[in-house]
Amino acid sequence: MDDRLDKLLALAEKQHVIIAEQGKQIGQQADSIALLTQSVAMLLGEEIGTPVADDAEAAPRADLDGKPY
Repeated sequence: MDDRLDKLLALAEKQHVIIAEQGKQIGQQADSIALLTQSVAMLLGEEIGTPVADDAEAAPRADLDGKPY
């Protein structure tokens, strides 16, 4: 009985390590996707003649009457 429990605990620990590594890889992929998305948006802005600066602040939001909210 003890041997089976030890094997079960070892398997659970191994799976925990695998899941933690996969979580780390997913985080790295999300960062890469975010950078790629930002690059594409900047390139598209340059293509249509409205380049976006890296440090540009977002334009103030306004309703249809032009009033900020």
